[in-house]
Amino acid sequence: MDRETVVRDWSMALEVRLGERRWVVPVHESLTIGRDDSSSIPVDDAQVSRHHATVDATADGWLLVDHSRNGVFLDGRRVPQVLITTPTAVALGHPVDGVVLTLAPLRGGAVPGTAAPTHAPRTEVHDIAGSRITVGRLPDNDVVIDDLLVSRHHAVLECAGGRWRIRDAGSANGTYLNGQRVTGTGGAEVVEGDLIGIGHALLHLSGDRLVAYQDEGDVDIEAADLVVTRDGRRLLDDLALRVAGRSLLAILGPSGSGKSTLLGALTGTRPADAGVVRYGGRDLYADYDEVRHRIGLVPQDDILHPQLSVLRALSHAARLRFPPDVTRQERTRRIEEVLEELGLTQWAHQRIDRLSGGQRKRTSVALELLTRPSLLFLDEPTSGLDPGLDKQVMQTLRALADTGQTVVVVTHSVLNLEVCDHLVVLAPGGRMAYDGPPDRVLEYFGVTDFAEVFLLLERQASVDWHDRLRRSGLHHRLSGRPSDRRPPETVPPPRGSALVQYRVLTRRTLDVLLADRTYLTFLGLLPVLLSGLAHTMTAPRGLSVAGANPVQARQLLLVLILGGALMGTASSVRELVKERSIYQRERAIGLSRVAYVAAKVTVLAVVTTVQAAAFAALAMVGRPGPDGAVLLPWGRLEVALAVVAVTVASMVVGLVISALISNADRGMPLLVVVVMVQFILSGGLFGLAGRTGLEQLSWAVPSRWAYAMGAVTMDLRVTQPSTDDPLWRHSATTWLADVLVLGGMVLLLVVLVGVVLRRHEPRRRRHRR
Repeated sequence: MDRETVVRDWSMALEVRLGERRWVVPVHESLTIGRDDSSSIPVDDAQVSRHHATVDATADGWLLVDHSRNGVFLDGRRVPQVLITTPTAVALGHPVDGVVLTLAPLRGGAVPGTAAPTHAPRTEVHDIAGSRITVGRLPDNDVVIDDLLVSRHHAVLECAGGRWRIRDAGSANGTYLNGQRVTGTGGAEVVEGDLIGIGHALLHLSGDRLVAYQDEGDVDIEAADLVVTRDGRRLLDDLALRVAGRSLLAILGPSGSGKSTLLGALTGTRPADAGVVRYGGRDLYADYDEVRHRIGLVPQDDILHPQLSVLRALSHAARLRFPPDVTRQERTRRIEEVLEELGLTQWAHQRIDRLSGGQRKRTSVALELLTRPSLLFLDEPTSGLDPGLDKQVMQTLRALADTGQTVVVVTHSVLNLEVCDHLVVLAPGGRMAYDGPPDRVLEYFGVTDFAEVFLLLERQASVDWHDRLRRSGLHHRLSGRPSDRRPPETVPPPRGSALVQYRVLTRRTLDVLLADRTYLTFLGLLPVLLSGLAHTMTAPRGLSVAGANPVQARQLLLVLILGGALMGTASSVRELVKERSIYQRERAIGLSRVAYVAAKVTVLAVVTTVQAAAFAALAMVGRPGPDGAVLLPWGRLEVALAVVAVTVASMVVGLVISALISNADRGMPLLVVVVMVQFILSGGLFGLAGRTGLEQLSWAVPSRWAYAMGAVTMDLRVTQPSTDDPLWRHSATTWLADVLVLGGMVLLLVVLVGVVLRRHEPRRRRHRR
């Protein structure tokens, strides 16, 4: 009988359990069991042969065939083969002391052609009574999923002409079919066995039933044959490992051993060039768009706004990550659960910058736990902490593993490793040097402390550590079969509505600003101080050019324009770089770049407009205004608008600088340079018209156009007959033209901010096949 006939006649996947390990085998695959590393199920036991047994689907069930010396035993009797149609336990190598393997067909749980939900327990089976099934969080849905990542009415399954289609119902976090997001009004066709991902739930059709699985944690992750190459140098070299569910794994190694590279490969943020990573049996890279919602990542830098309280920071994070139809009470309840779980309840109203290092790190973990991730990765969580706080953080991670999460820690610290279940040590070049329990690592390397381990790995760079580990019997090598499914997109799809995100981000930006009282005081005093400096100038005629000395009016205008340029740039030059790590993490989970930039521009534009208006008003107090106006009723108002315009434009210039630099300290020197360029190329110091090169360069400078707006209002061409600057012509048309050019410049600069920010995003390279 051929394989296609078998698949039609026997459509049940097979679940295999060995201790805490679990596999699900689709009907079109064969299974090999043995001590050999290439076996589908490697069994490290002397009683088990290198090629002990095979399991294949037949027309009547799954058939296990013995190929070993020591045998396969069923109920104490050696058997040459076993037909498996019901849950069956067999012993390998010995009837009493052998390795026990449990095999069970998954009735209604077959997942032909796709990765099966190997780690998620079946929670419900829904009988299909009609041609339309609604899925969502509210009780009025046909299938109810109690998960805050799920919208109230999330998706709809509809049957027409005997064919089922899944359609997203405008959910915030998306509906996924076999790992790919369902888009468009028509949705996507669903056949029996296809996996539908909604929040933490997996659904699939099985005859006239819809089977639901709920991801409740306890997920294992496997990596096989991982290779990463950069500039001809291997950062990961054919690396394989397995992390058991509900365990705590620590990854150590000297500098250059590929720890961060491995973290990127395991989380899917920076996929390996070759190899495969399986999340609970599913291809992480192929299904990344869906699975990323179930992976938490805490980077080395705290992903927190230090000015906010713990509760406020978690509240904003919850509003960004949960659908907008999640009520405030539901968000608050989940936040309180996380605070209680991590022992942070008593510090809920404390400012983050006043917490200890360990408490801040636990708050970073709390942000990730809001969405109940199955996998939690942490990069150097104890970096910079004293031994007491180091132990506190590691004990917290131990507790998380005990309560359901699978936790992976990349660390340099060798303290408190005894709380880990497993330890991986990498050698330079990204090779596996050790993979086993923490209490055996020093004995394995033949040294007395971890410092000697690192020195040994550095000194003996030519040693084939991987071969030594394989021969030791500690390391179980996994066989990697690259996925043949479509690789993921390089940019994660946005999470929820960009408009909703814009509102949340605007509120958060404003909260951060109001919470930083020192910075807020600086912003309030700056226009007062600058206006005081403006009053030190001798300008009895103010902005009027009708007197005997119009030079003073031109100088006052220049001070107003340059003061606005300084305020605008100073207000934003550190705004983006100071929260780079926060942006990168939120972008990786679906933050809209447009919403982020728009929120920053909106809040800072309001702040700088108030500053500019206050500065212009205070600087002109007690001084005459311009002699007339060209468009508006008052000349003072036209000049004030010029100051506001240059301040807002310079604020966006500051955002561009902030997006470009990698360190906030580099912003101050660039601030001085930018203000000096605006001073020289404003046109108020010397005439620019007719100076080839210099005139064209000045067109890219905001102060050039803002000064021209003021010059039009004040009719400065009368005071400088030798300067025939077309931007200064005393007419409403010229003033409007200057305004429009400056407005267009602001829009282009905002777009440039988004383009530059893109360089810092966690771009996902396509995985090579």
